Amino acid sequence: MVPMLIPAEEIDELRDRVDGLAGQSAGTRRLIDNPWCWNLAKRICRDEQLQGVLPVDPTPVQCTLFVKSIRKNWLVSLHQDLSIPVAERVDAPECSGWSEKEGEVFVQPPTSVLRNILAVRLHLDDCDERNGALHVVPDSHRLGRLTSSDALRERDKRGEIAVKVSKGGAMLMRPLLLHASSKAATDSARRVLHFVFGPAKLPHRLRWRPRNA
Repeated sequence: MVPMLIPAEEIDELRDRVDGLAGQSAGTRRLIDNPWCWNLAKRICRDEQLQGVLPVDPTPVQCTLFVKSIRKNWLVSLHQDLSIPVAERVDAPECSGWSEKEGEVFVQPPTSVLRNILAVRLHLDDCDERNGALHVVPDSHRLGRLTSSDALRERDKRGEIAVKVSKGGAMLMRPLLLHASSKAATDSARRVLHFVFGPAKLPHRLRWRPRNA
């Protein structure tokens, strides 16, 4: 947890910028192509509070806006984030689960790649259990890929924690961390910019999707 990654006055400016971007949906994945978002991501890369946690020579590869409220409400079952956006498909047995979302190619890379990726969830609002805070299974990111039954078993064994984050704060998480979220039960919105940072180079001839400047 980083209690204050971005000052409150800048968060207000970000909220004004992102309001309306998602339209009628719960979010969008393509924000990193916007200059303001790219510049913010590069600034996060340089933040001293994240040094030693980000990958070596970190590259911003994705930013997703999630907007949850009573009017845009959903729940997410327990899962791991196994897919990353890449430039194109490659013929590599180590890679699987190819898909396309919003015009981007996604793949499930080897576990070794996922362990070297960090997500930074920048919260534009105070977030707790009432408006959809993430529930995580402690230390589950160390267990590798898990089947659905194994994931439930680990949650029963380890328990889960609701992660409260204040406006301007950030939650740092590895993709393999088991996490879920419930529906919002209050009219207080939960807006999150979910940044993904990876190493500059990928194995198995994979390449990050080039940014559309």
